Amino acid sequence: MFARRFDWRTFGLIAVAAVLGALWSAYNLWSAGASRDPEMYRALIWIVFATPFATFWGWAIARPGERWRAAFVCFSIYFFAIFVAARIERLVLGEAAATGSGHTLYFRLTLLFDLLACLGVALQRARGIGTIPTTSLSR
Repeated sequence: MFARRFDWRTFGLIAVAAVLGALWSAYNLWSAGASRDPEMYRALIWIVFATPFATFWGWAIARPGERWRAAFVCFSIYFFAIFVAARIERLVLGEAAATGSGHTLYFRLTLLFDLLACLGVALQRARGIGTIPTTSLSR
């Protein structure tokens, strides 16, 4: 049987990176406010991009051999979170109300989905170590 242990180092590095990315996203959301002017585009991009980006770097530091997997998974989180958030916003508010509000629900949902997915990744990668128990042949 495989014995599973929890890798606190991996969890800590990925989770801390995800939380730092989410804090950067939240700061940009706060600084953009309700403004959707072209001067705010950089902040709006960071809102949807910072958490998966930071999570990638945390994962790459925790497990250097899994960089390609980290890139794929973090890109998938980024890619699908924005679509799910946009769909929920449109279903809840409607297209006209969402546009009128400056898509505030979309940006908040994206930040939430990014953080939850990245913390889920941290938990999964920390539990993903399987070790084969060694048997002592020399008794």
